[in-house]
Amino acid sequence: MVDDLVRPVSKRLFFLLLIVTVGSELALFLSRYSSFFTEIYDAIMIVSIFVAWKLHPRLAGPTGRKAAGTLKDALGFTTDMPDSKHKFWNRGYASQFAAAFLLFYMGSAVVNFYSTILFPGFNDQYEEYVEESVEAVNGEWNQVGEEEGLIEPGATNSLIDWFEFEGYDFYTSALAGFEEVYRLGYIILILMLFKKILPNRWSKWPKDVFLMAALFISSLLFGVGHALDTPQPWEVTIGTVVTFTNLGLFLGILLLWSRNLWLLIAVHGVYDIVITFEWYYFEYASLLFSGLLLTVWIMETAVRKIGADSGTEMNIGE
Repeated sequence: MVDDLVRPVSKRLFFLLLIVTVGSELALFLSRYSSFFTEIYDAIMIVSIFVAWKLHPRLAGPTGRKAAGTLKDALGFTTDMPDSKHKFWNRGYASQFAAAFLLFYMGSAVVNFYSTILFPGFNDQYEEYVEESVEAVNGEWNQVGEEEGLIEPGATNSLIDWFEFEGYDFYTSALAGFEEVYRLGYIILILMLFKKILPNRWSKWPKDVFLMAALFISSLLFGVGHALDTPQPWEVTIGTVVTFTNLGLFLGILLLWSRNLWLLIAVHGVYDIVITFEWYYFEYASLLFSGLLLTVWIMETAVRKIGADSGTEMNIGE
């Protein structure tokens, strides 16, 4: 895998990697001073879509999609079949998505549980942010504005308000999935840096040592990135960095284990969308969605198992 990731890159791709990684960090930091840079950050995430087309083959490698293993077989990550080799979609993708999402959901639950205990300031600030967002959507801010004479009565529009708050949050949640391109970009750049400045150790040490170091550094940068956009007390900043570093580590492990960039983009984006839905509409949305995915995974796994057993019996009969 490491050899595939550090293959030479063109100057154009290298420039795009710098924009997606360092550029996004800079845009996040500057967004605390001007909302203009928030739009720049969103634009970088959109650009990441095109970078993903270049990076996914590096991650998958010549054997990435067919890499086997007992646990991967059980979770549905080795579902490529001869008759579906050239298809855009097969049912195995649903199983892969369900397995990856459920693993991340359980990991995030553990991280959030310990963050609540260790960093109460971060947890309080997060809950306050959610409450303010819900109040804004429910029209409470507009009502106060009208009472204070800051907004003319009837000057607001509920549909426009929806796009202003909920709609924008769903939009940014979908774009958040492309932070996985940012992560893989960092991993590739860090591995290339290791190879350049540590040539002797690169040739002697196991490549997995460098890969794990790059994974940890990229996860740490993922955590730092989530603390850049808003000035906060140190307690909240540390809680933000530690919490999102751990979440980033879970996502990074899934990324390298599955060797499927598009899968992790989908998992990250859908997770953020479900959590946003949970903020605004239904408190148990993520739990119900996870239960639905678990049902899908069980059904698809059962069908795959029955199909495999039928094929075995047919071969024995022959």
